[in-house]
Amino acid sequence: MRRNISLMLAVGLLVAACAGSPTADPTTTSIGGTAATNGGVTGVAGTFDPSQVRFVAALERFDSCDALLDHFKAEAKERVGPYGLDGNRGWWGIPEPFMGLDDMEAAATTTAAAQTAPAGEGGAYLAFGGVEGVDYSGTNVQVAGVDEPDIVKTDGTRIITVVDGKISYVDVTTDEPLVLGTLQLTDGWNHTLFVVGETAFVFANGGGGVAMPTDVMATDAMIWPGFGYNSAIVLEVDISDPANMKVTRTLTVEGQYLSARLIDGTVRMVISSYPNDLPFVYPSNPASEDIALEANRKVIDQTTLDDWLPDYTLVESDGSSSEGILVDCARTHRPVEFAGFETLSVLTFTADGGVDAGDATGVIAGGETVYASPESIYVATNVWIPSDWIGIDDSREFDEAYSTAIHKFSISGSDPAEYEASGSVKGHLLNQFSMDEYDGYFRVATTDGTPWGSDETSESFVVVLEQRGDQLVEAGSVGDMGKGEQIYSVRFIGDAAYVVTFRQTDPLYVVDISNPDHPVVAGELKIPGYSAYLHPLGDGRLLGIGQDATEEGRTLGAKVSLFDVSDPSDPREIDNFVLPDSYTDAEWDHHAFLYWAPEQMMVMPLQAWQDDFAGAIVFKLDDGIREMGRISHEKENAQIVESECDQYSSDNGYEDVIVQVCGPNDASYVDGYYCEVLAVEDAEWIAEDYLNGEVDLAEVAGPDDHIEICWSDYQDWNPIQRSLVIGGDLWTLSYRSLQSNSLDDLSFQHQIGIG
Repeated sequence: MRRNISLMLAVGLLVAACAGSPTADPTTTSIGGTAATNGGVTGVAGTFDPSQVRFVAALERFDSCDALLDHFKAEAKERVGPYGLDGNRGWWGIPEPFMGLDDMEAAATTTAAAQTAPAGEGGAYLAFGGVEGVDYSGTNVQVAGVDEPDIVKTDGTRIITVVDGKISYVDVTTDEPLVLGTLQLTDGWNHTLFVVGETAFVFANGGGGVAMPTDVMATDAMIWPGFGYNSAIVLEVDISDPANMKVTRTLTVEGQYLSARLIDGTVRMVISSYPNDLPFVYPSNPASEDIALEANRKVIDQTTLDDWLPDYTLVESDGSSSEGILVDCARTHRPVEFAGFETLSVLTFTADGGVDAGDATGVIAGGETVYASPESIYVATNVWIPSDWIGIDDSREFDEAYSTAIHKFSISGSDPAEYEASGSVKGHLLNQFSMDEYDGYFRVATTDGTPWGSDETSESFVVVLEQRGDQLVEAGSVGDMGKGEQIYSVRFIGDAAYVVTFRQTDPLYVVDISNPDHPVVAGELKIPGYSAYLHPLGDGRLLGIGQDATEEGRTLGAKVSLFDVSDPSDPREIDNFVLPDSYTDAEWDHHAFLYWAPEQMMVMPLQAWQDDFAGAIVFKLDDGIREMGRISHEKENAQIVESECDQYSSDNGYEDVIVQVCGPNDASYVDGYYCEVLAVEDAEWIAEDYLNGEVDLAEVAGPDDHIEICWSDYQDWNPIQRSLVIGGDLWTLSYRSLQSNSLDDLSFQHQIGIG
């Protein structure tokens, strides 16, 4: 989507020579069969008719690149306004973390077997230190055999973490665990990873540049252009020599990284890209809107496919590079009903072959919810809604018509994703757990209306779809759940679905789907509060994690509920635990949750204001919920590897700031400080602002170095993010350290500084 349009507009758009609004003939435009007159300026809000919203669920291929470009131009000219497309950009869906996941940016048949599955069927694609689920725990994933990226991975002999952009390699085979090496990544944020053998694949979102392999960063003559907007990044990292880990290959794609899955050595990465950089003009006042509108239509006339589809840059370890459009025209699809200008891309590459641009498949639609089974990926896309319509009071017709399209892609083997079929369901989805593939059917849980609000008429449904040709057709459905409420969590387990809705109380619904043509609500339980995450424990038991609440719906603190669902007609809460004024990340991030089935042990991070506690809480789930203890990362227990970086400070008022120049593999932990990583390109202003110009950082730092600014961590805040089991040890990961405690009595064993 590079800005390659050379359009010179010799018009005084920003001057508005006329006093007052010009007189012009009204312009009439038709969208979805609805004509609208907008006083000479055609914009989306002026032509949008909510009563006409019907998402026709089908995808069509383009027979040529010319046809694809013509599609973009026609739809854009239909919807462009005097402020371009961004001013009228439609709604693409609320990111999963905001919805109360995450992360948006995927229960299927996992049950507790997801952690006791045979080797090769669990979450992690690692096989060095025993059997996952028996000797060590893997990532808490939705579907057995479908790994999800996370900030920590283990194979029972080593722990690989990526925290604040730093990869740490920890050997846990010795009596004293050792950090064998670290690698600081200087590109992107919110890093997560897969580990396959001696390679880590790191995913991130970035902006303004191309991520570079470590070896290439050492070459002086290479200058790489930035995209200027958000970019999705995947880095291939060689971890075979932990003391000298390095990025060997990078792929940077225009857009936002949404999600990824790893299945039998094949990676599927989902990216959402929007054409942000079209050179639209903007009026300085309403009098020049007509002129701006006409100019923006001319901008669209001169666009090429480069302006609409996502570009990529692939940089090899030797410095060679390739670039181009990520999705081939023949592999690009569009919904019959217009669904936005975004391109959702499913990129495929193999772990053995490494990161490359691959053969991506694209859908021209907005959406952020991804579900994957071992054989299929489903992407849920939303109705295109002008931003001016969000929150409009008189949009009842739109609420009633709102629907979600679901597109199915085959991902069998290592071949590129192939489009198979589409369908639509009424209402909107919560997150990836709202979808499930089972026994040849696809099940979806929805709440009708829009995702940004509900009223006393809203209700929730479970819909069963089956594939007939290229259509996902409704086989059966059941509704009438949670009147006036929204879905807060869903879990599909075999022939049953468990749905929690909430407004003031927490109805837990048990839906029997043993007959896909006629699903029924078999039972219901109403209790205060809600469960935001549901986890199967086996033997007819279900665990809920969320918040306790008053009868009026005001939340009170973290709540863990143990349900007996062995009788679907009579679900019961057999025990619960509530800690006032607290919350757990497991409410919206299922990767933060650990259930260790061999010991019937559950671990979750917890932050409690009343108790002034930030750590993890451990429960035994046998006949009820029994607290075993709490774990926190006390700083005095840390085995700290002191910083190996060159450190500088100044007496210019920043006495609590340390500036470090670090090599990519230098240990950089500074006790009592929080450090932010910056590129060498920032050396000049860092030296001026923080070192009073006393040090020439650009001279000190090498091309493969990075700079860290470290501030005093007055609060000493170090909450736990993840937990895992290796042998007889319970390991927990925080922002600053890894710690092991005995699995038997939670006694302290080791703590290693990795911050």
